[in-house]
Amino acid sequence: MFKFAGSLLASKSWMNRALVIQSFNPQIKIIGETDSDDVKVLQKAIESIPYADHFYLGQGGTSLRFFAFLASRKPGTWFIKAHARLLERPQKELKETLKQLGIEVEFQDDEIIIRSQGWKNDGTVMCDTKLSSQFASGLILNSWNLEFDLQVQMNKPIISADYLWMTLDILKTAGLKYHLVESEASFHLSIPKCQKPSSSDLHSEVDVSSTFSLVAAAVVAGDVQIENWNSSSVQPDMAFTKILNQMGILFQQQANQFTIKQQSSWNACEINLNKSPDLFPVLSVLCALGKGTSQLYGAEQLKLKESDRITKTKELLDLAGFRSELLVDGLAIYGLSSAQDKNQALTFNPDHDHRMAMAAGILKLAGYNIKIETPEVVQKSYPQFWQHTGVNP
Repeated sequence: MFKFAGSLLASKSWMNRALVIQSFNPQIKIIGETDSDDVKVLQKAIESIPYADHFYLGQGGTSLRFFAFLASRKPGTWFIKAHARLLERPQKELKETLKQLGIEVEFQDDEIIIRSQGWKNDGTVMCDTKLSSQFASGLILNSWNLEFDLQVQMNKPIISADYLWMTLDILKTAGLKYHLVESEASFHLSIPKCQKPSSSDLHSEVDVSSTFSLVAAAVVAGDVQIENWNSSSVQPDMAFTKILNQMGILFQQQANQFTIKQQSSWNACEINLNKSPDLFPVLSVLCALGKGTSQLYGAEQLKLKESDRITKTKELLDLAGFRSELLVDGLAIYGLSSAQDKNQALTFNPDHDHRMAMAAGILKLAGYNIKIETPEVVQKSYPQFWQHTGVNP
């Protein structure tokens, strides 16, 4: 059993948003730090804008999309390289959104080329959010210092909408004034022109997605006390606390502290993960190790993440002998259904996906003899995961 007491690093999602805002007012000080590869590549790209026209954004979806919108604000031709696997994920919404602002976007195998004369006002921008809210977030994060009022329409449903509300929350903290109107079929966002971020500090939050991976590890075989917890965070993955309650998992939560210990057993759950899909791989493993049949659904966008996380999670559960059934938008998982010898040697390839590697790590904590290939993929979001949990991948 492992033991962890201490602070976790800042939220990757929060930091990426804060870095974009800071680029419009360098006097802003960001309070907090992270070792996430996604944040590092975005920060490096932003810092090199004054003297470079070629950039590398690695494997980070939010990093790439947010930076593409940022680069498009500046007249010139910009070459943005990324991992080819990332460019296989949905990106046409980026091109369609920027086209409405007079920007030309060209996709190549491992590169996006942006030709810009700065954003031009041509009426309401229709932003497609059917596959991801990141395009809308990227657009509005870069709406500072415009010479025109920006009008944005987003038709329902908005996938991972809570991440968009998180974006608006941090923008409001930075001083952005906007007006959001909801109708039956859409949201309309109006952002007045000539706004500049306030010079006040931006205070980071702990990464809730990473926190859940550590918490799940503790449920299986640990004792964890997180000392920089924010119980009022608006990060979508805060949903995990309600999920733990539904599963009968005991924990203590105070304003700035979260404590949880190894549990002897826990129950199944039925959860719509549309708003917090990143919980899916690790939560699926918890469900497999608990009693009863769980249904995790509502998150078809999981197929378009670093891997097809629905199929990949089923592959992981199959490997350890657990029964599960594919749903269109998730999995039905039969808890305690594995009769497989835990000592049987297994090998799992996370397919470049940090959350799949951590999910496999939870099974390893449960006693399964799994060798996890390319364990370094956790550098993308939670570099200390193996160290904090004591897992030797």
